Amino acid sequence: MLRTVFLSILISAFLVAGCASSPEVTDASTPAPTAVLLSTPTLPVVDEWTIKMTHSGGIMGLMRSLEVSSDGKYSAVDERANKTVSGELSFNELATLNEMISILDGADVKQPGPGNCADCFIYDLEIHSGKNNLAIQLDDISLPDSGMVELVSFLRGITDSALK
Repeated sequence: MLRTVFLSILISAFLVAGCASSPEVTDASTPAPTAVLLSTPTLPVVDEWTIKMTHSGGIMGLMRSLEVSSDGKYSAVDERANKTVSGELSFNELATLNEMISILDGADVKQPGPGNCADCFIYDLEIHSGKNNLAIQLDDISLPDSGMVELVSFLRGITDSALK
């Protein structure tokens, strides 16, 4: 059995190595290619915004919050662990969040009716963008139909990463 597993791993390694691209061979007279930066990457223009999500509840009584501003600065708080972390989003994270907020800026988001979920997580979202303000409370039952799943998942990822 051990021999079969070893052979399988060995064969897989050879197959993966065979699929890798081979390095380019150049002679000394050929100049190495250089990267040319045509323009500085920029974020799409969106009004200044702030977003705050409080993630609470569940069977363990979670109480976390995340606040992010349009300049990428964030603050994550875990009240149960008495921990606060501040930081700055990467360019890609900020671009993704900027896009999500710009999509929501024109969307017609409706507050769900009262939920009946005893041990669900509760997500309180507040988004302030220009003249538009959105405050919505979702739970695990109402989240899938809210159009906010991606945003909540993204913000949870930032919070979890910051507070680990």
